[in-house]
Amino acid sequence: MILDAALWALGRLPDRALASGARGLFRRSWTRFEHATHHPREAQIERMRILASRASDTVFGKEHGFSELADLAAWQSRIPIRGWEDVEPYIARMLAGEKGVLIPDEPFFYARSSGTTGIPKSIPVTPVYLAEYRTPRRVWARQVMQAFPGLVRGKILGVHSPRVDGRTASGVPYGSITVAMSGSPQLETHKPSAFSLDPSPRALFLAEDFEAKYYFALRMAAQSDVRLAAAVNPSTLVLLAKKLDEHAEAIADDLENPRGIMLDRLSPEVRAAIEPRLRANKAAAERIRAARRSSGHVRPRDLWPSMVGCVCWKGGSAPFYLAQLAKLYPELPVMDYGFLATEGGFSIPLSPQGASGVAAVTGHLLEFVPEDEADSMRGKAVPAMLADELEPGRRYRVIISGSHGLYRYDINDVIECTGRYNNTAEIAFVHKGGNMLSITGEKVGERHVVDAFSQAAAVTGIPLLGFAVSVELLEPPRYLFAVETRDPLSSEDQQRVLAAAEAGLRDANLEYAAKRDSLRLGPPRLVVLKPGAFERYRAARVRAGAAESHVKPPHVMRDPAALLAL
Repeated sequence: MILDAALWALGRLPDRALASGARGLFRRSWTRFEHATHHPREAQIERMRILASRASDTVFGKEHGFSELADLAAWQSRIPIRGWEDVEPYIARMLAGEKGVLIPDEPFFYARSSGTTGIPKSIPVTPVYLAEYRTPRRVWARQVMQAFPGLVRGKILGVHSPRVDGRTASGVPYGSITVAMSGSPQLETHKPSAFSLDPSPRALFLAEDFEAKYYFALRMAAQSDVRLAAAVNPSTLVLLAKKLDEHAEAIADDLENPRGIMLDRLSPEVRAAIEPRLRANKAAAERIRAARRSSGHVRPRDLWPSMVGCVCWKGGSAPFYLAQLAKLYPELPVMDYGFLATEGGFSIPLSPQGASGVAAVTGHLLEFVPEDEADSMRGKAVPAMLADELEPGRRYRVIISGSHGLYRYDINDVIECTGRYNNTAEIAFVHKGGNMLSITGEKVGERHVVDAFSQAAAVTGIPLLGFAVSVELLEPPRYLFAVETRDPLSSEDQQRVLAAAEAGLRDANLEYAAKRDSLRLGPPRLVVLKPGAFERYRAARVRAGAAESHVKPPHVMRDPAALLAL
C-alpha cells in the first residue's frame, strides 16, 4: 500500500520535476563523469593502476610484473594485446576451481557469450566487476530520465534472459550477463525488489514455449500502462510489435474475460507465477478492437497511447530494424543503449539523437588501435591510444581491461570516432572485426549487407522480414542472397529483389562492384527462405543457451549450408 501510494504520487509530478529528481539522484555519478571527460587520460591511467594493484598477486599479475607497472607505458610494454584463444587457458583453470589466476576475487557467476570457435566464452563476474560495469550506466540512466521522464508513470515492455544455464565443474553458475546484472529467480544472490517497471514477473522468461512466452509478455503488458519499449536488439522490438498484431484478438478476449489462453503451454512453475496476476482491462481491449477496425492492424501505440519512447541498439546493423520501428512505433524517439557487451560497457549515449556515446572512461580501461593495424598488433606488447587521442571519422578496434580479469583484450569490435564530448571521444559501434566475407578481396561486412538490403526494400517496395548473405565457392565464386518476406514472391518480384540488392551492395562496397565487373565474382543467387526462418533461428539460439535479449539475426554467414538451413 505504501509503495502504491508512493508510485501514485510520483506519477502526479510533471516531467520537469521528474527529470530534475533524476539529476539529483545521479548527481555524484554525473559530477564524476563530467570531471573524467575533461581529464580522460588521468581517469584511465588511474583505472590502470587500480587494476594492476588489485591483481598483482594473481598468476597473471606475477607473470606480467603488475607490481612494477607504475605508468601507462609500462602497462603497454609488459602486456601483449590478446584474443580469446590467449585468455581461455587462464579461464579454464578458474572454471576448474583454481583461485587467484586472473583476479583476486572469487566469481559468483560466469557470463557466457559466443566465441569465434563455437565454444562459449566465460567471463568471470564479481561484485567488483559489476560495480565497474554499472558506474557509467548510472550516467546513462540519468540521461534516459532526461529524455523520457514519463517512463516512471508506467511499465517497460521488453524481454529478459533470467535463466541460469548451468554450473561449472567447481559449482559456480553461468548464463547471460543480464542474469548477474539484473538478478534472476534462479540465482542464489537474487533479491526481488518491491519496485519493478516490468509488467510481468521474470519467471515468465524461463518458459520453454516461445509463442506462449511472447503471448504472456504482451498479455500482461496489455493490462498495464506501458510507457517505454526497451530491448538491446531492435529486432526484438520489431518481433514484439508483430506478435502483438498477431495475437491482438486473443489478447483482447482475455482482457475482457481473463481465462489465461495458452496457460496450458507453460510449466507448472511458470504458470503459478503468471496466472494469479492476470487482470481484466476492458478499456485496453477496446483500444485493440478499435485499432483493428480502423486500420486492420494493432501497433504498440494503439494499445499504449502514452508511450514516450524506445530504447535499443542503433549502431552496426540496427538501421534496417530502426526503419521498421519507425512504422511500428510511430513518432517515438529512440535512445541507444550504448556500446555494450558481456565483457563490459564502453559508451554512454547522452540523448536519443544518433548512435554515438561518450567513451565510458569512468568504467573499464579502454585502449584503441587503428582498424587496419589491429590484426598485426595481436600478441604484441605495443602502445595503443586512449580516448583523448581518437580522430573523428577514423575507425578503431577496442582493447579492454577490467576487473573481470581480461587485460588488454581485443574484443574484436570496430568503432568509429564520431566527435568529442569535452576532451573525450564519442564513439559508435560499426561492426565486428573480421565479421566479413572476402573471397576475392572485396571485404563485404555486415554494414554493407544491411545497407544493400535496406536499399532493396526501399526500391522494390517489398517488405523484407530478414536477410542474410553467404558465398558459394563455385567457378567463379558468387554471393548467395537469402531473404524472408511477408508474402510469397513471384518470379518477377524475386528478380527485382535480386537486382536491387545487388545494386545496393555495389553502392555500399566499391570493391564488390570492381570484382563483379572484372568477373572475379559471378552473378549472385537469390534464395527465398521459408516463412518464420529467422524466428526459428532465434528460438534455436536461445535453446542452445544464448541469452534471448542478446540474440540478433545473422546477416553475414560464412557457411552457405547454414544459411540454406534457416
